[in-house]
Formats: sequence, C-alpha cells, structure tokens
Amino acid sequence: MRRSYIREKKYQCGDEYMTVGVYAVTDQEHRQRGKKRKESDRGQKERNKYASLRRKQRKVLANFDKNGFFLTGTYEDGYLPADFAACRKDVENYKRRVITATCKRFGVPKDSIRLMLWAVRKGEAGRLHLHGFAQCKGLDAADRREWREMLEDLWRRRIPGTGEYDPLGTMNVDRMDMKKLLGIDGQGKNGTVGYIYGHKERSCIETRNLRQPDELAACDTKWSRKQLRKGCTECAENAYWWEQRFPGWEVVQVAVYDPQQLYETDRPRPEGWESSEPQAYLILRRREFAKVRT
Repeated sequence: MRRSYIREKKYQCGDEYMTVGVYAVTDQEHRQRGKKRKESDRGQKERNKYASLRRKQRKVLANFDKNGFFLTGTYEDGYLPADFAACRKDVENYKRRVITATCKRFGVPKDSIRLMLWAVRKGEAGRLHLHGFAQCKGLDAADRREWREMLEDLWRRRIPGTGEYDPLGTMNVDRMDMKKLLGIDGQGKNGTVGYIYGHKERSCIETRNLRQPDELAACDTKWSRKQLRKGCTECAENAYWWEQRFPGWEVVQVAVYDPQQLYETDRPRPEGWESSEPQAYLILRRREFAKVRT
C-alpha cells in the first residue's frame, strides 16, 4: 500500500449538493494516534474549528433548502439571560414550543419538523441571542407563511401564575437565501454557518430527525500531485476546469490552500488548513437543479 497519495473525499448533501475535499494523505496519517497529553496549539485549534464548520455546513445543506427559514432571536433588556447556560435553556424551550405548536396547528408528524438552533454570544461581553434554521416538510406556500408568523410569536416566556405570555424580544424569521448560506453573496466566504461560527460562544441544539450527509467511498487513485497543484494554482479560479473533473455538477464555490504561495488572487486564502500540501474543498450543485432555477 502506498504511504503517500492524493485522496478525493465526497459527501452527498441531500439531492442537490455535494462537497468534495481533495488533499494529500501522508505517512503521518497512517500512524496510530497516541493519547493526548497536552493542549492543541493555536493552529490545530483553528483547523479543528474549520473542520467542524464544514461538517455543520454539510448538515445544513442536507436538511434545509429554499423553503426553509433563517432565524435570529434577540432579547429585551428585562429578559436578557444571566449567563450562557440560561440562554441555551431558552433555546431548548423554544425548540420544544415550536414542535408542539406546529404539530397541533398543522397536523404534521414530529419527523417533518427540522430545527438546527444555536445559542450564541458575540465576543466576551456581547449580548446573548439565537441563530438557526427551521423547515417543515409538507406545508404549502400559505401554510409556510402562517408558520413563519408562528415562529416569530413563539419566542416568548410564560408570565408566572397566568396563562399569558410575554415576548422575550424580537424574532426575525427570513426566507432561506441559499447564496448567503453558501457564502456567494453577503455572508463572507464561509456563508451563514461561518457567520455563526464567528461568535465567541456557541452551542447547537437540533432535532433528532436531521439527516447526516452521505459519506461516499474515498478515491485514492484519481488525482496526482501535479493535477492537484495545478487546480490549486493556475486553475484555482477556473470553474470550468473543476467542472470537467465532476461531470453533471456545477461549481458553487472552490476554496484552495497552497503552502508554496503560488495561489495568486485578491481573495484571502482560507484559514484552518494543513500547511504541508496543497488542498481544495469544493461545494457543487447538481446541474438539473441549476437549470430549473435559471
């Protein structure tokens, strides 16, 4: 078995999207990992963070589409939680209220309701708030409009000793913008999930019915180092070149890292990558979906 080669790793994210990582597998990858004895350095922490970000982004693509919603919930001063744990508890209660109210109003099963919510804080002294995604399968356009209003109204808390409720603050529920989600327009190179990961503190609360992206078998014979180096340098901005490697798919985004500084572009190189070999990470969309939308 070769000890060093180029691996192509694919994840099928629902019917429409696929992500692909192309990277070198070196001799070090084959060594058995020993017990962790010291804290990871800053570079490793950054790589771990961006690996987690990409996993969450794949999960969002596998479960939410243009019929979903992006949620932002903020607090009025009188209801601002005392600490992060209290904010997480509010998010958990909100998830429970959404599921109960949706099943009661629309008669849908729990499995049709998909929620991925985060309790977050921006900076050390930032305000606590909520971000997340929501979608309910089986609703028509009129029902989705009503559900959108319901999502806004359920960001509330019961007044003790009564059957009445007070809003915790403001809940903004926006239709899913796939361009922002993917980082094509308006949310930075890592999209909406990257924006959420920019918060100092974050904790994800999600429903159990979310689908995991399908991890496809890795291919270790398709790429040579010369081909990968070409893709990460002179063809880094050439969508056509990459699409020839993946017939039937349209390139949505290509992120490359070249440690020899041969990648010349005004766009900043992504952080959180290994520094020993060129690497590429692609988000692709199936062509038939692209044709329907144009």
